[in-house]
Amino acid sequence: MMKDIFLVCKDFGISKNHTTLPNSIHEDDRNFIEKEDEKAKKIDLIVISVVVRGECVCVINDEEYTLRSHDMLMLLPETVIKKRERSDDLTVNCICVSKEMISNIVSMSLYNWDVLTYLMSYPKLTMNTEEMRRFNLYYELLDSKLSDESAACYKESVQMLMKSFMYDFHSVLTKYVKFEQPDFSQGRNLFKSFMDILATTYPRPRSVSYYADLLNVTPKYLSAVCKQNCGRTASSMIHKAVTKDIHELLVETTKSIKEIMVELDFPSLSFFGKYVKKHFGMGPKEYRVNSTLKASS
Repeated sequence: MMKDIFLVCKDFGISKNHTTLPNSIHEDDRNFIEKEDEKAKKIDLIVISVVVRGECVCVINDEEYTLRSHDMLMLLPETVIKKRERSDDLTVNCICVSKEMISNIVSMSLYNWDVLTYLMSYPKLTMNTEEMRRFNLYYELLDSKLSDESAACYKESVQMLMKSFMYDFHSVLTKYVKFEQPDFSQGRNLFKSFMDILATTYPRPRSVSYYADLLNVTPKYLSAVCKQNCGRTASSMIHKAVTKDIHELLVETTKSIKEIMVELDFPSLSFFGKYVKKHFGMGPKEYRVNSTLKASS
C-alpha cells in the first residue's frame, strides 16, 4: 500500500510527482490509500491527472488507453478505472475536486452537458509543450499554497487558482473540440437535472416515476425530453445505468448474488435474476462465469 492523494477538504485534494494513477478516490477520507491490484475502482470525485514522464496503460469504462508524457486525463464521477501496467519512471501530477466545487467556481459555460458528454467518451487529451508547462506550473502553485494553511486568504487563493486552472483547461479543450453554446432552455435544463440525479443516486431507482416526481414533471414528459435531447427514452437510460452497476458488481467484485441484489435494492433474488436475464440474455451466475472466462482468455 502507498499513500495516494491528500484530501485538503471534502471538495479538493492534490498529489504531485506521484508514481501511479489514482484508482480509488472517495469523499469520506482525508488520506487515500491505494492497493496495487488490477481490480476496477469507481471514481467518486472529478480527477485531473497530467503525465509528466513515463507511460501507463489503463482501462476506463471498458476502453483501453495508453498515457504518456503530455497526456491529461479527466475522470468524472462514476468513472470506472482499471490499471494494467506502467513504466518504472511513471510520474503523475493529480488534482481531485468535487463536482460541487467545480460548479461553484466556474461559469455554466465550462460545465455544460456537451463538455461532460465529450469527457465521458474521450477522457484523454494530449497537450503541446507549452500547455504541458503551464499546467505543471498550476500543480507547483497549488502545492505551494496548500503547504501554508496559515496564510491570509488561504482558501480563497486556492479557489482562484482552481478557477484559473479550469478556465485554462476549457481553453485547451476547445482548441481541439468544437462545442455548441450551452442551451439553457427549460427542456435542456430538465434533461441535465435528470442526468445529475441518475449519476449521483445509488442504488439507482428503476422507475421513471421516481425521477419525474423529484423533477415535478410527468413520466411521459420526462421521457419525451430525454428523447429530444439524446435520442433515448428515460427508461432506457435508467436501465443502462443499472445494468452498468450490475456488470461491475458481478465481474469486478466477489460479492454474492444475494449481496448484490440487496445493494442494488431489488425486492428478491427471483426478480433480480429475471431482470439480469432480460438485459444480459442470461442469469447472474452464468453472466459472472462467462465474463470472468472472457477476461482471462
